[in-house]
Amino acid sequence: MTPIDLTTWPRQQHFSLFKDFTQPYFNVCVQLDMQPLYNYCKAQQISFFQSYIYLTLQACHRYQPMLQRVINDAPWQLNTARASVVELAQDDTFRFSYFTQQDSFFAFQTHATHVSTAAKLQPLFSHAFSQTEGQADLIHISVLPWLDFMSFSHAFTQGTNLGIPKLVFGKLNKLTGKMPLSIDVHHALMDGLHVAKFINELQVAITQFINTN
Repeated sequence: MTPIDLTTWPRQQHFSLFKDFTQPYFNVCVQLDMQPLYNYCKAQQISFFQSYIYLTLQACHRYQPMLQRVINDAPWQLNTARASVVELAQDDTFRFSYFTQQDSFFAFQTHATHVSTAAKLQPLFSHAFSQTEGQADLIHISVLPWLDFMSFSHAFTQGTNLGIPKLVFGKLNKLTGKMPLSIDVHHALMDGLHVAKFINELQVAITQFINTN
């Protein structure tokens, strides 16, 4: 993690404008073209869910603004991030699974399966939760596979925020191949253009995954 030099950063004034807003995040909802990935996963008998989480982490690491954070009122650039993913336990309450980037999807698949299984056996306020939540190097990801939503809003507190992006994937429409994605980002760090570039990076990652595996 390295500090961003405000004297040379083009967003210096934008950062100053938005960093102290009571609610500094803005939200965009888009429709991802996920039919090719779904078809590929079905043909290869691999997890569609694990695939798009893996590719989301990959796209975040490729696109540096997604790894920028606000720490002690200053902008910082992370080298790496983990995914804090909401998953459903057997009692229909959620748990947090913490996934790290892996060198290959198959390594990620093994890692994610182990982490998910362990997380679902623990209470919400687990040891992993106490050791991880509130840290800056996270990407918050939720999944609502039951809803083909068109907008989304998060619960939030007035406490200190770190500029962590928040992503929510919705239900895959198997007729159109489209899947909703809600993305919240900190306006001191990113604008709409940056969100569009990240979405493009994610779609490119999906295409490359299908073509090279």
